[in-house]
Amino acid sequence: MITAMREYFRGMKLILLIVGVAFVATSLVFYGSTSLRGESGRASAQVASINGEEIPPARFQRVLRNYLEYYRRTYQQNLTPEMAERVGLTQQVINELIQEALILQQAKREGITVSDEELRLRIQAIPAFQEDGRFSLDRYKLVLKENRMDPNDFESEVRRDMLRQRMEALVKDGIKVSDAEVEQAYGIRYERVRAEWAYVEAAPLMAQVTVSDADAEAFLKTHAARFSRPERRKVQYALLAPKAFAQVVSDQDAETYYKEHGAEFERPKRLKTAHILVRVPPTGGSEAENKSRAKIAEAIRRVKAGEDFGKLAKEISEDTATAGQGGELGFVGKGEMVPQFEEGVFALKKGEVSPQPVRTPFGYHAIKVLDVQDAGVQPFREVAPKIKEKLGAERSERAAQAKADEARPALAAGKDFAADAKQLGLEVKETTIARGDGLEGIGRDPGLEDALFGLAVGGVTPPIKTAVGIMIAKVTEQFAAGVPPFAEVKDRVVESIKRERAQAAAEERAKALGASVGAGDLLAAARRDKLPGGETPLFSRAEPPKEREALPGAVLLAALQTPAGKVSEPVKTATGVYIVQTLERRAADPQGFDKSRDQLRTQVLEQKRAFAWERWVKALYAGAKIKVQGETVGVN
Repeated sequence: MITAMREYFRGMKLILLIVGVAFVATSLVFYGSTSLRGESGRASAQVASINGEEIPPARFQRVLRNYLEYYRRTYQQNLTPEMAERVGLTQQVINELIQEALILQQAKREGITVSDEELRLRIQAIPAFQEDGRFSLDRYKLVLKENRMDPNDFESEVRRDMLRQRMEALVKDGIKVSDAEVEQAYGIRYERVRAEWAYVEAAPLMAQVTVSDADAEAFLKTHAARFSRPERRKVQYALLAPKAFAQVVSDQDAETYYKEHGAEFERPKRLKTAHILVRVPPTGGSEAENKSRAKIAEAIRRVKAGEDFGKLAKEISEDTATAGQGGELGFVGKGEMVPQFEEGVFALKKGEVSPQPVRTPFGYHAIKVLDVQDAGVQPFREVAPKIKEKLGAERSERAAQAKADEARPALAAGKDFAADAKQLGLEVKETTIARGDGLEGIGRDPGLEDALFGLAVGGVTPPIKTAVGIMIAKVTEQFAAGVPPFAEVKDRVVESIKRERAQAAAEERAKALGASVGAGDLLAAARRDKLPGGETPLFSRAEPPKEREALPGAVLLAALQTPAGKVSEPVKTATGVYIVQTLERRAADPQGFDKSRDQLRTQVLEQKRAFAWERWVKALYAGAKIKVQGETVGVN
């Protein structure tokens, strides 16, 4: 929470460039994989157009790249573009970009906005940008660089997501749940079923699919965005890391610096602070405002009556980051918090609690000052290690810079960059990159990108300072943006077609199996046709089968929704198609209702809100002019 109040933009103007960046997936409504039907055979200059707003291929590629990176970080496994195509990720990216555009277009029509101040506070609250529980501008820049994102792009993305969340809150506000709905939900949640299932895997069917070159070329034209590549450069580069030029700093050097830069070591007054926060819902109106204020006023009254502030923070505070520690925020100084909070803190003495609730953009606070650290000068012995570290880093960087300045003329004049660099004692790496890809050992650096993509083939950069050292690079080849020649992507195109056709064949085979079973035994029919199959124990929505990891959730849901004795429609998954026959249904035990009532009411409310949002989003598609690859599409 305290990080969300740090004012790191002291003296800076927040300038946000509205540019296309990776869309954070938060949607509830998707187009189905068959709803994008561009079949005209001509390529489009954009991936999609939504009411005239275009999504260019470059943005689609950035979004897809971020999805792939998220997968890699989450599952510790690389997901190649080919694998992404296999699991339908490329289609999902297109679907979500379309949905995002529709939501934000509606927000604009309704005058919904996000101010610069609100954006700043949201970014400061992100834990990834914190050090010791406080926002760090250096950490912010480093994290974005490591994730290959420009700060302007990132801030634009956060603003877009805040707009989406604001629209969602407006749509969900006012949704209520009746007692009858809770009872109905109990019956559905605890009704138990037993079912048989059969599975038709798509992969073996791919071997039976043949694809002509003509079919593959036509598919490439109508699905160009899937295979398009951004402009790329092949580069050779040498990185001179300062740690390779480590410099020794003596005690005398450190002490001299301390004496000459005394102002750096003046310590301002700081207060060790704790707080209790009750948030005010963004769409709650005056009633919610009054309730939040009253709750904090009561907390202040209880503290003054003798109750422990820390215990109350654990009980009441809605700041989840600090509530468990009794609301403690650590030592804070002036200029580190939003003005309202700062004014409330510095009006107190050690041990005092704010006499009235303090209102900030986050809600109402009760504030207590736990300790006071008076202003003064830090002793040399406390700061000597940091001074040595600072001076050592500066000297090492200067040494690396001097070496780079010395090496660059020879590298620029030479014909063989790698060999010339080796003679100079420098290690050279070679790679092919697009904008946003970053370089091994360096990561993404927008300034470095501009330099590399601004060079002609054969050009050598001047020494460029990066986060990890000084770099010199040479561009050896240039590859224009666009769809590669058919021969280069033929295998990928053919595999995509085979996968689509195999999935369709698997669905047809599952339908035929279901039709042949009728009221009979699905599992026996599956064994007859040499298909995988099995039987579930009795299970409910509240208590799924323990071996559920073997069956996708959609398959279990199909069993719950299918009448006893009947066979479900085919259930499509990323790898094949399931079909289910429900054997038995048992009604929920009414004696358990009272115990589950309150928890179930909360769950039903959230489900109703989610459904209201889903319907609202789906309604945006009605009348919308949506084109993918230049072809108008519909909604399934």
